[in-house]
Amino acid sequence: MPERSDVLYGVADRIATITLNRPEVRNALSNSVAAEVVRLLRQADGDPAVKCIVIRGAGEHFSAGGDVKGFGETLKLSAEERYDHFERAVLLGNRMPRALLETSKPIVAATRGAVAGAAVALCLAADFVIAAESTYFLVAHVHIGLSIDCGLSSLLIGATGIKNAKRLALLGERVLAEEALSLGFITKLVTDSNLDAEIEKVTSRLARGPATAMAGSKILLNRAAFQGLDDVLSAEAESIAKCAATDDFRKGVRGLLDRTAAEFE
Repeated sequence: MPERSDVLYGVADRIATITLNRPEVRNALSNSVAAEVVRLLRQADGDPAVKCIVIRGAGEHFSAGGDVKGFGETLKLSAEERYDHFERAVLLGNRMPRALLETSKPIVAATRGAVAGAAVALCLAADFVIAAESTYFLVAHVHIGLSIDCGLSSLLIGATGIKNAKRLALLGERVLAEEALSLGFITKLVTDSNLDAEIEKVTSRLARGPATAMAGSKILLNRAAFQGLDDVLSAEAESIAKCAATDDFRKGVRGLLDRTAAEFE
């Protein structure tokens, strides 16, 4: 029996679909999954048969973000080893939002259920987010003693403004779909039963559009909106590494794994 792929890919009617395929862990974004998403985005961008890209999650959730089980395995490392591990991991993971922003073809995120951590960045870096009513967003880093990553320093401000960005990053509040629409996370909010039909409507229109003109406008807008992104991504990696080396990170991850509230220093 062939081994299941954690990320699925297909092309039909000039639309490429990337599906996060780990529903048993709410499509958590391990380093290998993030790397595969980047590879498939580049593949779709270079394919003349593709005019737009859809990213979705298998099952009831889009993605719960970072792989917390993997975080737990780092607790046996020393503080210095965790620093090095997380600095490297974040620099690798940060390729994902850059890939979404640099892909010349329009990207549509189709969401339902949880959109947490790095998955929030994935959605904010997409060009359209069509969300089912069950969708909720959670910038969860603070709950395990980490600062934000995956370009969220820039992406959150671009979507919501500085005050809301700080509220979401520092308090880690869950944002339900209706508020997410008002904050600018979502392009269009639909019922869960209408999500697929709405995605088909938007992607069909994009697939009939002028590819060169759409690519030019996307690149110009992203360049204007996210100047200095590379500096932000480097600073995020350094900040995450510092956080990962602290006892607060250990407490936060242990609390999440044990389903108890962490008490930070």
